[in-house]
Amino acid sequence: MTIPRPTGHKYKYVGSCDIVDTDEKYIKELERTVEEYFDYWDHSVHEWKEVLWPKITSLRIENAALRQELALLKTVNQKID
Repeated sequence: MTIPRPTGHKYKYVGSCDIVDTDEKYIKELERTVEEYFDYWDHSVHEWKEVLWPKITSLRIENAALRQELALLKTVNQKID
């Protein structure tokens, strides 16, 4: 994903090194930039929703089970001593 920067072009938001000298090329450049943003958004949403949240949830469940097991082992160890 490219971030539009001032480049000395005639138009304000040009994120490529290509020469953008007409309104038609500028509109195509803006459409390309917007499509990149949408692609990035879709990818990041998919990453959170389909990959990271299920992993975080499973790790929290595992953590709770391990804490319960640790507490049980501590009580058994205290009774033995």
